[in-house]
Amino acid sequence: MPKGTERRLGRWLERESVFRLVPLVPVQGLILALLAVPFVLTLYISLLRWRLTRGFWTAAPFGGLSNFADALGDEALLNSIVRTFVFAGTAVALEVLIGFGLALLTYRSFRGRRVYLTIFLVPMMIIPVVIGYNFSMLLIDTGPLNSVLGLLSGQDIRIRWLSEYRAAQVAVVLADVWQWTPLTFLILVSGLTGLPPDPVRAAQVMGATRWQVFRYVQLPLLKPVIVIALVVRTMEALKIFDLPMLLTQGGPGNATETLSIFLWRNAWVFNKVSYAAAASLLVLVLFSAVIFASIWLLRRERAALEADGPRRRAEWSRR
Repeated sequence: MPKGTERRLGRWLERESVFRLVPLVPVQGLILALLAVPFVLTLYISLLRWRLTRGFWTAAPFGGLSNFADALGDEALLNSIVRTFVFAGTAVALEVLIGFGLALLTYRSFRGRRVYLTIFLVPMMIIPVVIGYNFSMLLIDTGPLNSVLGLLSGQDIRIRWLSEYRAAQVAVVLADVWQWTPLTFLILVSGLTGLPPDPVRAAQVMGATRWQVFRYVQLPLLKPVIVIALVVRTMEALKIFDLPMLLTQGGPGNATETLSIFLWRNAWVFNKVSYAAAASLLVLVLFSAVIFASIWLLRRERAALEADGPRRRAEWSRR
């Protein structure tokens, strides 16, 4: 390499902005390779007409966009997507509401607070297999849940939680809420603990009640944290596979067949690997749109909070 070029390269590398990025290049290249190889392979397989019962994928005939056309016209795929979004919306809403309530009760210091925090976080640490087994024992026809409901109502309650269409959906939501409410609780209690004390003290000095402090000071400051809890849990809930599979195997019928179970069945039970690959790519586009919308919502909430701060301080000063 010529000395002039070497000196210019050295001066370029000595720049602070460049020096900070150079160590990240190998890591970013490795991550890109790990993501690109499976994506390209999935895209190629989606263009074939390959089933596991017809030999290796390299000998499969080319099918073009036929798998994508089949997936777009598949009512079962559409139903599984709708079912997954309904499940995620119901479960995440309950998790955020319950987690927020528990956070409001425990974010202040009191005796035994660490014990309560530890107890509330235990379900999140249990592996899904154990949760699925425990809930299957709780929800059988003669299980503890029906017994408790019978004692409370004074009647013989025999709800078939795992074999009736609507009851099975409720059972999966209950299991997910029990396991993942601790995550939303952890996010929200951290947000409440980290709130700046000055706005709260200023509102109290101005005569605000406890409800007014929460409604007009704490809740607006917590909006970004609440949105983060919603986004994080929604993205995870949309991928749910383990709990409905362990509790009901996607049944009865297709009552709890989420999108992940639908793709798994088509690929490994019905051997339609190319169709499952095409459907998964379409789902990737859909979920990417949801993620980008979530990021936009986060940025909007942050900008609104920054712009709304001076107005609220002026409003409280007038009171």
